[in-house]
Amino acid sequence: MSNLPKDLEKTKKFWSKGLGAKFYRKHSGKYFSRMHEYVTAELLSRNPEIILDVACGGGDFLHLIHTKVPNVNLFGTDVAPGMVGEAMKKLGDNAKISESRAIQQPFSDNTFDVVTIMMAFHHFQDKKETLIEIKRILKPNGVLMIFDVVARYNLQKKLWNWLEKMTGIRGYVDHYLELDLKRLSEQSGFANFTWCYTNNPG
Repeated sequence: MSNLPKDLEKTKKFWSKGLGAKFYRKHSGKYFSRMHEYVTAELLSRNPEIILDVACGGGDFLHLIHTKVPNVNLFGTDVAPGMVGEAMKKLGDNAKISESRAIQQPFSDNTFDVVTIMMAFHHFQDKKETLIEIKRILKPNGVLMIFDVVARYNLQKKLWNWLEKMTGIRGYVDHYLELDLKRLSEQSGFANFTWCYTNNPG
């Protein structure tokens, strides 16, 4: 019997076998293409040698990075076996993909130049612990880039979280404010927190 939290089991099942996961794997690359292009340009301006995408999903973002800079070392992790399998199939030998929880990354300290989390941080149950774990695997001057759906005011956050709880199909979801993320970042040892909004991720 699994020792994983109930919500995590539900998350793994939904993003591996659910109809929503199948739809996501088929269409997310196209829907998020503009955001992926923007983030890729931003992170490549830092001339990274090794990149990790946490909650990499089906691997669309890593695939785009590979098409731009084939020589960069790419890694991806995801908690859902279905997503891991899809990413492995899509990327082949162009990236190393593994199944792991965000708070338990299978890498040594000071490994990555850039770590990204794309449209997934609101699914993480242990947000502060995840940030601490990512800080551990980043190089001293490494950068964490989070792109996500973020509530603009507290009432909106409460409404979104209430709706997620009522439907309950995606496993754990906890929406947050910019202020929440800033506070978590500071508590986790990150400096130079910067933020910007975009109206359309696709």
